[in-house]
Amino acid sequence: MARKKSKSDHAKIAARRLMEDEEVQKQLRIAAIRLREAWSHASGRPAAKAASDKKVYGKVREAAVSLTAAGGRLRKQPEPPKRTGRKVVAAVAVAGGTAYVVMKARSNGTSGESQYNGQNVASPPAPSQESPTPVT
Repeated sequence: MARKKSKSDHAKIAARRLMEDEEVQKQLRIAAIRLREAWSHASGRPAAKAASDKKVYGKVREAAVSLTAAGGRLRKQPEPPKRTGRKVVAAVAVAGGTAYVVMKARSNGTSGESQYNGQNVASPPAPSQESPTPVT
């Protein structure tokens, strides 16, 4: 049984992905630039005006989208699907084939139920024409 990874193991994996994945670096770079632009546009203004400024809002929103994309790339890779549909299709095909064989057998009159008359008596063995040889 595999052991669960600790938080430090997860942090190591995330740090490695941060270092190696260029798409994550690009998204983080875009987020930092947009936040810097929003800050420079909002600084020196009253808080009420800065909060209602559409340019500041747009820059912060773009930064949030970039951070979300970077976080999505850093998440654990999803496991591949188990392909249960293949098993279902195979089971349906086997059941359909069995039903076809049974229907075909019944229509030909070779079904075991239609030939059974209630008597299961084995025929006696045929008598042998040779004389028995004595054992010495």
